[in-house]
Amino acid sequence: MADVRPAGDRKLRVFISYSRKDEDFAQELLAGLELVGFEPYLDKHDIAAGEDWEARLGRLIESADTVVFVISPDAVASERCAWEVERTVDLKKRLLPIVWRRVEEAQVPPRLKQLNYIYFDRPLTFAPSLGALATALRTDLEWIREHTRIGEAALRWDARGRNDALLLRGDELAAAKAWLAAQPQYAPEPTLLHHEFIKAAEDAETARTSAERQRLDQMAAAQAEREKALDREKAAQGEREKALAREKTALRRERSALVAANVLWACIVVGAIGWYIQDYLKGEYQWRVAMRPSVLTAEQEKEKAAKPGSDFKECANGCPTMIVVPAGKFTMGSPETEKDRSKDEGPQHEVTIAKPFAVGRTDVTFAEWDFCVAAGACPKVSDYGWGRGDRPVILVTWEEAQGCVTWLKRMSLKDYRLLSEAEWEYAARAGAQGRWSFGDDETQLGEHAWFKENSEKKTQPVAKKKPNAFGLYDMHGNVLQWVEDPHHDNYNGAPSNGSVWILGGNLSERVVRGGSWGNEPRYLRSAFRYGLATGYRLNTLGFRVGRRLTP
Repeated sequence: MADVRPAGDRKLRVFISYSRKDEDFAQELLAGLELVGFEPYLDKHDIAAGEDWEARLGRLIESADTVVFVISPDAVASERCAWEVERTVDLKKRLLPIVWRRVEEAQVPPRLKQLNYIYFDRPLTFAPSLGALATALRTDLEWIREHTRIGEAALRWDARGRNDALLLRGDELAAAKAWLAAQPQYAPEPTLLHHEFIKAAEDAETARTSAERQRLDQMAAAQAEREKALDREKAAQGEREKALAREKTALRRERSALVAANVLWACIVVGAIGWYIQDYLKGEYQWRVAMRPSVLTAEQEKEKAAKPGSDFKECANGCPTMIVVPAGKFTMGSPETEKDRSKDEGPQHEVTIAKPFAVGRTDVTFAEWDFCVAAGACPKVSDYGWGRGDRPVILVTWEEAQGCVTWLKRMSLKDYRLLSEAEWEYAARAGAQGRWSFGDDETQLGEHAWFKENSEKKTQPVAKKKPNAFGLYDMHGNVLQWVEDPHHDNYNGAPSNGSVWILGGNLSERVVRGGSWGNEPRYLRSAFRYGLATGYRLNTLGFRVGRRLTP
């Protein structure tokens, strides 16, 4: 049987076609696509003498769901780039051209002229253009994945002499036929090999099932005759039983009519009241019975605020454990000499945190999130098949994270919230000014964080690595963390008091910090920052809770 595995459990594969003279931009594009949830790759090998480069590049294109072509004067003049375009079109793969360096229209290959471009050549447009490219890549996402998946199975079948053992069967064949019939308007055409592969599977299935269907039809006819005789006997018995039942029913109806009317009236009254206040009752029950609150008194809160490093939890079940972080000063951002630094991490500036505050000991977990779901205040979100419990919640938008902290604030009457960006970096650094909270030695990162090299390509339970000096776990890695601030391109004009910076920010994008299980070490640095649309829902993205204290 054909080896055709479900496509929905993998990231979209994107092959980047580019000229060697555009390699720096191609590497930046690779990192950006990886960060927003795709599986990009490119050909980094130079062509050796006598090498069959067409075979190597052909395999890379065959395994891709979409090919992104980087337009530049060098790319349109390259024989190899032109070949990659033609091979992509021959395989009927989706082709998305992006402009990095402008080219005269007459020099653009005809295959690209008829397509819409996405422009990366204007100043300060990389993030918006990356968002537009991500949106284009996600258009008809499942259909494109099936195009690649079925195409690869068809190539194996054709390469092995069109062996019937490699054809689709049963549900796999039905799914392939449905895919073929549901082609979106602007999706790439299925190849002739796609059609031949599915038609051959249909023919084989028909031949295989014809004899069995005939045998089953004969058995069904004989069984039908036996059942008809039995049905006639049952009908006669049924008529006798119906007559007796009618007599009993009439008596029961007389006895229960009055009781039913009274019960119905009571149910209507109680049901109307319950429906009207059901959300309130569900939330109150969840908080007072299931979660069992133990909210700090004013005196207890004052005592906690005076003890940095102390912890508290304001309900028995479902509330995050909070760590008291002391007041203090720190230098926010990274120096220009820091390895892997980005321009939006400067200029460095001193920030004063005037009062102690509380930070979640870990990212919000599925166990905590699901109490909010049970109370009706948060939506149910997928765990991506990785497990719930003490793993960090994922696939949560910024608005949904806000909904969770707002619900905690309403039930506890305490000021739970998302951290400001400055508070997050202060808590992450925990008094250190290096690349990470433990210093600059990258070899120690595995002791403190889950990232690309040790995460097994998924989230891991919280608090399994070393905490930072403030007692906070997973400030580096595991999942990216939403903060309150809108995104700014740099720190020019940033407040110096640790407050949320709204003025001049892009309110449609909010900052994420900390890096994730799928990132390389440079994205886990204390100073690293990135802006994402508030509606983004990623399997690398969660959040952490903050709380104001009254000292």
